[in-house]
Amino acid sequence: MPTTAGTTYYVLVTGFSTASGAYTLNRTCAPPANDICTGAVSINCGQTINGSTTGANTDAVASCGTSLNTAPGLWYQFTGDGSGVTMSLCGSAYDTKIGVFTGTCGALVCVTGNDDFCGLQSQVTFGTTGGATYYILVTGFGSASGAF
Repeated sequence: MPTTAGTTYYVLVTGFSTASGAYTLNRTCAPPANDICTGAVSINCGQTINGSTTGANTDAVASCGTSLNTAPGLWYQFTGDGSGVTMSLCGSAYDTKIGVFTGTCGALVCVTGNDDFCGLQSQVTFGTTGGATYYILVTGFGSASGAF
């Protein structure tokens, strides 16, 4: 069942008729669509996205300025226009890392990456090529995950 962010859901656990006893209740969450590169969410110039890598999976990507394959991550994308771009995770609630790639999700090419630009958070600045697709991986140090 899809849920709505910010909504509190209550679950009633009860027995049939007058039955009572011990029970086990598990909650499993589906990772967000942008948990994988092919589901990357578009980000526009000047746009701020608030999110969380909690519940995402670890990505099997090569190092790009820093190792990026140890913690849960989420993917974003945009098309370059030849201008300079800064992608910042400064102010995030956990120890972040960021990786920027071109190419395709099946054959990513490292552009730049960072760990610890602003305290324990990450930031990169790079020039873009007009028409090129850029894939951004937001992830964490070690196995860290959290809000960004």
